[in-house]
Amino acid sequence: MTDKVPSLSMENVAMSGGRGNAKGLASHQRFHMPGTTSFADELTSTKCLLGLPTQVYVLSFSLVVLTWFFRNIIPSWMFAVHFLVWRLAYNVGIGWMLWVQSHKLQFSEWFQKICADPSHQWWLKRVEDGTLITVEGKIVDYKMADYPHEFNAWMVFRIIVNIILANDLVSYLVFAAVYLEVPQSIDFADFLSYSVGVALIGFAFWSKSDAHRVLGNFAWYWGDFFFLVDADLTFDGIFQMFPHPMYTVGYCFMYGLSLISQSYTVFYMSILAHVGQMVFLAAVENPHIEKIYGQMGTPTAEMREKDAVLFRDQWGFFSGKRDMILLWNLSPFHAADVFTMLILVYSSVVALLVNRWELHLLHLIIWRVFHTAGLGYILNRQAKDGYWVKHFSSPQSAFDSWKKIYNLSLTMSHALFLVFAVHCFRFMPDNTIIMPGDYPFYCFKICCGMLLIGLNLYVSDACHSVLGDFGWFYGDFFITSVPNSLTYSGIYRYLNNPEAVMGYAGYYGVALMSSSYRVGIVSACCHLSAILFSHFVEEPFMCQKYGPSVRKVGGLAEEIVKKTELAKSTIVKTLVSPTSSKKTE
Repeated sequence: MTDKVPSLSMENVAMSGGRGNAKGLASHQRFHMPGTTSFADELTSTKCLLGLPTQVYVLSFSLVVLTWFFRNIIPSWMFAVHFLVWRLAYNVGIGWMLWVQSHKLQFSEWFQKICADPSHQWWLKRVEDGTLITVEGKIVDYKMADYPHEFNAWMVFRIIVNIILANDLVSYLVFAAVYLEVPQSIDFADFLSYSVGVALIGFAFWSKSDAHRVLGNFAWYWGDFFFLVDADLTFDGIFQMFPHPMYTVGYCFMYGLSLISQSYTVFYMSILAHVGQMVFLAAVENPHIEKIYGQMGTPTAEMREKDAVLFRDQWGFFSGKRDMILLWNLSPFHAADVFTMLILVYSSVVALLVNRWELHLLHLIIWRVFHTAGLGYILNRQAKDGYWVKHFSSPQSAFDSWKKIYNLSLTMSHALFLVFAVHCFRFMPDNTIIMPGDYPFYCFKICCGMLLIGLNLYVSDACHSVLGDFGWFYGDFFITSVPNSLTYSGIYRYLNNPEAVMGYAGYYGVALMSSSYRVGIVSACCHLSAILFSHFVEEPFMCQKYGPSVRKVGGLAEEIVKKTELAKSTIVKTLVSPTSSKKTE
């Protein structure tokens, strides 16, 4: 799939090719960007090995590797601290350098001052001598005088990045090796743990390799913080399957090593590192993307027409205050918001006074049936004959009433599930096959549950950021005066209905934390109700309204099918080729 969304960031773009016409962000000087070598190329090139940058790389991570041979002397926790230092150098150090470069072009200014200082010329010369570039397919020596200072600053920034990233990875591998627990005999659980761990490592390696293939060195090293390149933007491979693959599935190797080492310490440190990387993405990369590329997209005539209908001052469908979504945008001066809060307070009081899970389950079932079957019926009738709007004086008042009822139902469904889960919660249950009662495993379950809740929150926020209030409240069922257009962007690029697929991960997380099979069963039933709602209400309406614009599968499934077909054709060619050769002979 090709998308012309202007985004050349390391994580959000696929850039076809590694070279092109470029323009510095500070000097606005246009130049032809040469090809650059990867980190692996520099480690295998004789000329690069004699240069200062590669010598620093090799020396620094060799010292990290040497610490492993002193593991019997150095306390184990020191290896965790060592990795944490390099991880902070990555997330905080590189993050800060990119932040000041994005906001003030500070790194480029520092580099200009360094170049003007004669005392720094010796190591700048060593950098030149140890760096290779390609021009028109030929390897040539790198000369700073031939390029603007933005490109030269980026080349020096790359050296810093390579030092930090290499030591971050090597220190993690040494840390995991120190905490590796080798069993005296391997049972089925160990075999399964090792197999899944190796599979996760292999998948992470493939995802990072494919991401580098798509991105090229320019985006891999955050080149758009220094200058911009004219290039066509193409989403394919891993970028068609997962959002931010370098920062999401690219970290599977850490969880794979956690399984292989069978160490809770490695697992928790892996989570900490992964969370730090996501904070780096949210605090550094995403704001830069919005700053540089957010202004490039101009609203189309269709978008302006839609905004005019939805947001006009007096008669718009979203004029006035922001609608409450769950408890977000709550206002004590609006009757519907106050009414929702009163019902929640009532439910909380009942939860405190009545200590029977059966009653709370019945209460949850009533609201869940109303949310799925009741609201589903209203939407179906509205889609067929405008049933809901006919009962109001205007489409605006009908939609406004619907938004309040839908949010109340959604809020109560989630709240009553939590009430039910609290009454089924068991702290440190007795040992069973499914739920061992040892304290470390219990903490592991709590941590996994929190991760699932975090995933749920991310998916819901990502869905709303794409849909807006209009899509969140099923506005296309009620508002016919907006253009009929359907686009797949954001999280919908990868899944047709991410809310139905992963929008209930938090329910399973709560079930895991509660250690109750009842909560697990109810979670599955709630998830099933959402899938049925999507199948019988949303999908028929989408096909009716948007017709051929509705795709059959999402980007993830499409890419899996493509990779499977490619693998099949490769296997067939491999099997057929020897047979053909024998016939020829």
